[in-house]
Amino acid sequence: MNTIAQYYILAGVRRAVAAREAGWKDLPARIVEAGYPDVLTRVGLDQLHSPKPEVIRDHRYIRNTEYPTKMLGTQPPAIEIEQLGLPNQGPSIPIAQVILR
Repeated sequence: MNTIAQYYILAGVRRAVAAREAGWKDLPARIVEAGYPDVLTRVGLDQLHSPKPEVIRDHRYIRNTEYPTKMLGTQPPAIEIEQLGLPNQGPSIPIAQVILR
């Protein structure tokens, strides 16, 4: 059975939500694993889990994330992720369920 890896977002929930809202299927990511060099790659939005249940659509989100991603179509900096289910991770939800307020 071939399962798709799932990841916990360490940094970049706003960027992932902006990519989702812009209709993207994937975005740049840096996989972080203790004792190993970071791996730069692209990950599907369906592989991401957020520690935040919601993102506020405030001036910071609009100016720094939504406008460059959705309006200009530019790639955001890579988000930081790690394998889902590692110790010390809090609760998380799939990025598709994160509410944009």
